Amino acid sequence: MNSSSPEPHSVRITSGGKIKSWVKFALEFFEKEENSNKPLVFHTLPSTTSSSEQDPSASNPPVNTSNVVNTIPRLVSVVEIIKREYIKLLELKHSTRLIGLHQYNQIGILEDLGIIEASPAEGTEDMQRQLELSMALEGKNFPKQKQTPYMKITLCCSEVPEFVANGATYQPPTKRRLSKSAKARAKKRQKKDGERSKTVPEQTEAT
Repeated sequence: MNSSSPEPHSVRITSGGKIKSWVKFALEFFEKEENSNKPLVFHTLPSTTSSSEQDPSASNPPVNTSNVVNTIPRLVSVVEIIKREYIKLLELKHSTRLIGLHQYNQIGILEDLGIIEASPAEGTEDMQRQLELSMALEGKNFPKQKQTPYMKITLCCSEVPEFVANGATYQPPTKRRLSKSAKARAKKRQKKDGERSKTVPEQTEAT
C-alpha cells in the first residue's frame, strides 16, 4: 500500500468466533470519523505464534489447513451482512451518504507465503522419491502438489486503488434507494453541514 494511505486494521475469521461480534465491531469501526479512509481487512489466514515471529530460524508451527479453507464461506457471509447492516445504519441515522462500502477481494495460496511447505506427499524423502518415480513411470511428469487457498476481503468507506494495483478484484458499493423527498432532505442536510463547516473557522479567527 501507499505510504500515504492509512494502515489497514485486520480481523481474522475463525470457525469458533461469533458473526454478531464481527458485524458489531465493523459497524462501530466505520462509525468513527477517524476511520473514514481506513481499510478494514477480514481474512482467513492462520494465526502465528510468538516464538516463530521472534526467531526467524524457528520452524513454522503446524497449521490446521482445513480451518483456513472452511472459514472462507464464513468470511463471505460476514462481509455480506456487514455491507447490508451498514446501509441500514445509514438510513437509520438519516445520513447524507448515498453509497455503502467499497470491497476488495484477494485470494492466495498459503504455500506461496511460506506459511506451510509445498510438498507433493507427506513422509520421508525416500517416500517422496518413490512417489515421483511411480508417477514418472505412469507418464506423469510432475506429482500433484497440495495447495491451500486463503482469502482476504477489505472494506472501506472510500476507494483504495492500491488494492487493485496489487491484484485485488474490486466490488463497487451498494447504492441507497431514496425517495424524492428523502433525497431532497439529504441534500438540505448536506448543504447545512457544508455551511456549518465554513462558519466554524471564521468564528475561531474572530475569537
